[in-house]
Amino acid sequence: MIKNIIFDLGDVLVYPKSGNWFITNNFYSIVDKNFINTKKLAKVLKGNLYLNTQEPKNEQEEHDMFANYYYKVLEDMDYPSLTLDIAKKLADDCVYNDAKFIFYDDVKSTLEDMAKKYNLYIISNGWPSSLRILHNNDLEKHFKGIFISSMYGTIKEEKLFDIFLDKYKLDARESIYIDDRKRILDKAKEYEFKLLLMDRNAKNKFSEYKTINSLDEILK
Repeated sequence: MIKNIIFDLGDVLVYPKSGNWFITNNFYSIVDKNFINTKKLAKVLKGNLYLNTQEPKNEQEEHDMFANYYYKVLEDMDYPSLTLDIAKKLADDCVYNDAKFIFYDDVKSTLEDMAKKYNLYIISNGWPSSLRILHNNDLEKHFKGIFISSMYGTIKEEKLFDIFLDKYKLDARESIYIDDRKRILDKAKEYEFKLLLMDRNAKNKFSEYKTINSLDEILK
């Protein structure tokens, strides 16, 4: 019997307004696009993703982390007249701009209905600002728990599922877990969750996991 539904956040409930989690909404208002090679930027953003090894417990620590991140990104881009102030403005936009996330159209109504029948949770490899955005969009109320990896010093690929299940005393066999990444589902499989692969853009033609494209398919 299913009692719990557990969601990943990114590309399951929300997506980045800019199209890239690390290109902030106002990125090209803060930096001069004439000095940015967009193809190189994509590689440098990915190449500096040491963020998973850092553990911000609050938004100030998250801001400090992203200021360092953007400084290193722009430094690697050979951005002229680089200053820490520019990096801090990018961090401001990344951390404190609620509009960086767009909720999929089916999220609010579906969560409201599901919360009447199931215990809902979020477990995300992410950072503390996600909690504020969920609260400000009046969605936090639907969840029995929201787990953000950096606040626990580990990620789903490591020990986050163990900590999550222990804290809430959940039986994974009574729980549906939805994620958009196969490698995370591979890890979650070890705990005997009922697994669903979320494929919002219908990109996965073949998968060993049952694939859905929207939230209303979860219980079908």
